[in-house]
Amino acid sequence: MRKLIYLTVAILTILLSFTVHAQNVHMDGRASYYSNNLHGRIMANGQRYNRDSLTCAHRTLPFGTRLRVTNPINGQQVIVKVTDRGPYVRGRVIDLSYGAARRLGTLRSGVAMVQIEILPDDLPVPYNSPAVEELPKMEYGGAGVCYEYIPEWEKVNTDPKPKRLPRKVNTSTRKNNQTQKRAVSQRSNRHNAQQANRRGNSSQQNNQQQKKQSGSSWSNFFDKVKNGVTSLFD
Repeated sequence: MRKLIYLTVAILTILLSFTVHAQNVHMDGRASYYSNNLHGRIMANGQRYNRDSLTCAHRTLPFGTRLRVTNPINGQQVIVKVTDRGPYVRGRVIDLSYGAARRLGTLRSGVAMVQIEILPDDLPVPYNSPAVEELPKMEYGGAGVCYEYIPEWEKVNTDPKPKRLPRKVNTSTRKNNQTQKRAVSQRSNRHNAQQANRRGNSSQQNNQQQKKQSGSSWSNFFDKVKNGVTSLFD
């Protein structure tokens, strides 16, 4: 009977030592944080993620485990509770909520080296679960439901009378056309005036030549008459 009692006490002592040792485990590794797009997503424990709650995701630790996370660069600490599974990226040991990463000062870097310590389960952690229940139900990576914008000209018209859309007139194009027409008319007027001047000059030259020819013909005629008369008297 005594042996059985001693054996039971030894087993309880061993289990208690393992529990105490497990509660004081220190881990070092890289930590990332949730994206803001995951706000309201259902986590692995069935609750919805709240970006302002001090929670985290771990691959193996039980849900509800309290962890003290320390940033060795600036010495900032935060106590978080395991509520989700992950991260599933090689080299990362914990995935923090947006609020926890903001307290640690790791938002700018995105991924940072941290020190993790497991704490007793009776340590309270600020967790905003009631406010999250009012969020609309949505699943991360669900069906791609979207709202399509339909222009006015593609909508089905239920009115029997068709609508007359106002006509938009481009005044700049009209002004350009008027300016071009004026330039063309001015060029044509100049061309016509030049042709008229050329025709007037050519007609004057022809009249002068005709006058010269007629004068020379009359002079020839008088010369012939004069020569004939002189030949008669000779």
